[in-house]
Amino acid sequence: MSAERTRLNYTELQNPLFVHPSDRSNSLGIEEKLTGVENYRSWRRNLEIALSTKRKLGFVHGTIAKPVDDPIKQEQWETCNNLVISWLINVVSDSISKSILYIQSASEIWEHLERRFNISNGSRKYKLNKHLCAMKQNNSPVSEYYTKMQGYGKSWML
Repeated sequence: MSAERTRLNYTELQNPLFVHPSDRSNSLGIEEKLTGVENYRSWRRNLEIALSTKRKLGFVHGTIAKPVDDPIKQEQWETCNNLVISWLINVVSDSISKSILYIQSASEIWEHLERRFNISNGSRKYKLNKHLCAMKQNNSPVSEYYTKMQGYGKSWML
């Protein structure tokens, strides 16, 4: 095979379904793990920047749809979706990762985390969520207890 045929062109590199050989589950480069409401906004911004540089932001925003008419592109989409899921699992705390492990798409995980942790400062909802996060259930923060229950529910459904 000639060098011309093995060289990727610019268009292929721009394709969000392209996976670079260096893309691994731990290759995102995010140091800060999501731990809860208190660091969600900065964590989300860091993650959006990192995913954008890899042309995978559309997987969490739900703008890169799974192809329906091409089995090869479907497989590429599944590979990319699972890569983004692995990145998400690796940049959240252990307890949060257990609650998202069985969610099937990166965009569903993103929506789940958004609903759970994106609370505007100053709002009544934020104050309530902050109060709830301080509560304990069996000597564990409620957020950890919730995560544990989510994990049990998902694993039993399999």
